[in-house]
Amino acid sequence: MFNFRSRTSLGGYWSVVLMNGLIWIALIVFMYISTSGGASVFPAPIEISQPVIPIVILVSWPFINIIPGLAMTVRRLHDIGKSGIYYLFALIPVAGLFIMIIFLTTPTLNPRMNRFGYRRQV
Repeated sequence: MFNFRSRTSLGGYWSVVLMNGLIWIALIVFMYISTSGGASVFPAPIEISQPVIPIVILVSWPFINIIPGLAMTVRRLHDIGKSGIYYLFALIPVAGLFIMIIFLTTPTLNPRMNRFGYRRQV
């Protein structure tokens, strides 16, 4: 979770991204149902009497995942033979997104060993 030195395979990375997306969707649905009752088409404004816990969880979820997500992306970059500093391409407004998608979908260049070590077979 906090390991920035090893490698992560293509399938391992995208399975975590998929699981994180499903959890995010479940949190949004849970917040909608618990705050608006799920009966109306337009969500009701949040009142003090409504549950605050789903909103707190929904807002804190990205902050909880910052370090593990960064570590996983750096390990994925290591798997294709790139340094973790390449993550800074994500800061480029539009082109950075496409560059990172290309990096993160590139197959492993050497499945056994590269300058970042051996990849564990999970």
